Amino acid sequence: MDSQRLILSFLGTGNYQPAKYPLDGEEYETPYTQEAILRRYQEEGYALKVLMTKEAEAKHGASLRERVEYEPVPIPSGHTEEELWEIFNTIVDNVPEGAELIMDVSHGFRSQPILALAVLHFLQATKGVKVRRILYGFYDPGTREAAFFDLTPFLALMEWTQATRDLLEHGEGLHLRELLREIHRQSYQVDGPKAKKLSSVGEFLDRVEDTLDLLRVKETLESAKELLKHLEAAAQDVAQLPRSRPLGLLLDKIQERYHPLAAEDPFSPEGLRAQGEMMHLLLQTRRYTQAITLARELLVTLACLQKGWDPLEEREVAERWLTTKTKNKKSAAKDPQALSLVSLWEETANLRNDVAHAAMRENPARTGRLKEAIEKVCARTQALLEAHLSQGAEG
Repeated sequence: MDSQRLILSFLGTGNYQPAKYPLDGEEYETPYTQEAILRRYQEEGYALKVLMTKEAEAKHGASLRERVEYEPVPIPSGHTEEELWEIFNTIVDNVPEGAELIMDVSHGFRSQPILALAVLHFLQATKGVKVRRILYGFYDPGTREAAFFDLTPFLALMEWTQATRDLLEHGEGLHLRELLREIHRQSYQVDGPKAKKLSSVGEFLDRVEDTLDLLRVKETLESAKELLKHLEAAAQDVAQLPRSRPLGLLLDKIQERYHPLAAEDPFSPEGLRAQGEMMHLLLQTRRYTQAITLARELLVTLACLQKGWDPLEEREVAERWLTTKTKNKKSAAKDPQALSLVSLWEETANLRNDVAHAAMRENPARTGRLKEAIEKVCARTQALLEAHLSQGAEG
């Protein structure tokens, strides 16, 4: 038997009755869910390990061994927090690196099924374990009917949640893109409605985040707009795929994040507002280099708009004007509109240069102070941007 393919199951102290457990089109008559699952997967090279307390082993250990071959794994009862951690560590120790795992929680006692879900999530991250299925065997003593419920989607929900958090907090969308692609693919492997846009949502998420990382302003605004269209279509996919419905709440969060970035013209009021939101998002996800670079470019854009220069073709003119005014502060003081830009330009340019040159110069700022300074400069830039937009609206 392949030690990398493993069925892990809890054994309790209940009075288990023979029943016909249907699983993947076959029925297995047995008192033990462990036997039904092993008989289903034994030909694929799965071995069975059974987690059991002393009481469970005394009541069912020998009887179960008469029916199937298994390796017993002793665990405590879990009456204390210390014992719960012991169970957690025992499961981790008994699952090899890179294993393909089927978990049976049918006879988990008290908190054991919840503990199993947590440890499986941990094993995926730390040992590269592939969780093929989480099964719960249900038996109704009144009707003597039995069934298996597949709980695997609830583990997937934990993955979706973590992947969405990675995106929202760190701008890392690769994991979420892969999960969306997998859900899309799975919908074509089973009967029922088929996904149409989930996979493309993942692709556009990647595109938007790449444009943010590389600071492609126009592409970011355009890609965000396209992403919103795909999110709207994907909502229909989620509504008709039962296992994916919780993903709808996560997609709502994604829509909230990117909606403020959607615009066509970067130099229109909507586009300028979107650039301010970009700067805020870059700070939120701790991309300080991109944030201070965008702040500098926003000051150049504002100078162009105030002086009537083309914000794309005459940026160098605006930069020279800002630099000249910085050196001649008396001249700038006579122009209230210019003064606020000029007073911020020198500090912003200095911070951007410090970052862009990797501190390879005399007296570079220390990391903590640099982050704080960038946050303050970006806030002041945002204030200038809002003031410009307000004046435009009044005009």
